[in-house]
Amino acid sequence: MENKVILYDIKEDNGDSFVLRAFMFPDGRLVLEGQDFCETAKNWFGDEEYVYYYTFNIEYTNKLKAVLKSDNLLKTLVEFFSGEMRYEKFKKLCEDNDIKFATHVI
Repeated sequence: MENKVILYDIKEDNGDSFVLRAFMFPDGRLVLEGQDFCETAKNWFGDEEYVYYYTFNIEYTNKLKAVLKSDNLLKTLVEFFSGEMRYEKFKKLCEDNDIKFATHVI
């Protein structure tokens, strides 16, 4: 499996689109990279494109692997998301297991 995967790529009838990718840095840290093109982003930020990153340090990446019982975190995340917007479910999993991550919006 690649070191970068697509967790979901959703295109809605109204033209909005939402993509979430996951990749691993060479040192083993997990990053989720999202890119939304939607009217909501345009209303909030003045631009229809909204890009964000969720970064996990090595400790929390390893903790996530343990919680998900995964030896291949990217493959497990592809299965977890199943091509659907399951960020709230993922966020709750992290909160319930004290797995922290930083949020960066550009």
